Amino acid sequence: MRYINILLVLLTIASAADRDLPGRYAGEWKSTNAGGNGSFRLSLEQSPDGAWKCEVTFTYGGEEVKTLMRQVKVEQSKLEASYDFDLLGNALRSRITGEWNGKAFDGRYQTTLLEGGAAVDDGVWSAARVK
Repeated sequence: MRYINILLVLLTIASAADRDLPGRYAGEWKSTNAGGNGSFRLSLEQSPDGAWKCEVTFTYGGEEVKTLMRQVKVEQSKLEASYDFDLLGNALRSRITGEWNGKAFDGRYQTTLLEGGAAVDDGVWSAARVK
């Protein structure tokens, strides 16, 4: 019985962390290879059935780039998502991973060509909650 109570407490804590994450976030991304950087915006929403919705926009060369979300997973304080976008005539897919540190998300991204999957860029991103 004691182990069941401990398990229930841990599950409650884990699900509480998920509930704190919905919102809008803003920050920056920075390439580790190509030298690019820009602003990064993210929004997270959770539906009543527990499914997550995520939207990402970022800037490249001062221009806003809109994305089409393909997959999102939120588990406790960790976020994984992938999205498609067009940039300079190239169809691309980025995969982001990040972790909530209590004040902001910090993470990494990897970008590949949509067709063929060849690596294009990778780097870091961070985004704090917009008030």
